[in-house]
Amino acid sequence: MNNCTDHSNNHQEYFGWIGNSIFISAQFAQVLHTYKVKKTGDVSYILEILWIIGNCMYTIFGYIDKSTSMFIGNLISFIISLIQLSQKIYYDKLNKNNLYLLADNTGSYPEIN
Repeated sequence: MNNCTDHSNNHQEYFGWIGNSIFISAQFAQVLHTYKVKKTGDVSYILEILWIIGNCMYTIFGYIDKSTSMFIGNLISFIISLIQLSQKIYYDKLNKNNLYLLADNTGSYPEIN
């Protein structure tokens, strides 16, 4: 049985909910920022993939450990991570296509100031 179900140890779930709220807020802020600037060039695919794998593992751990905060919080974070990865793929492709459209006949790109 999970030690988080004991009333004397139930405070662990409070820390889980607070921590998850912070991480989910940070990820959601990044999704909104990415949507606003429409650029993901500085975000690595390795980071996004490892973030997804880590969230998946913690979601499974929360389920096995019967920790509601760990399971639900990391499931939400996992879903947001998938959104971030899809933004990375979409905006990288979009910005690459836009650079090709800006290229002149010589194949050079306009100077960015």
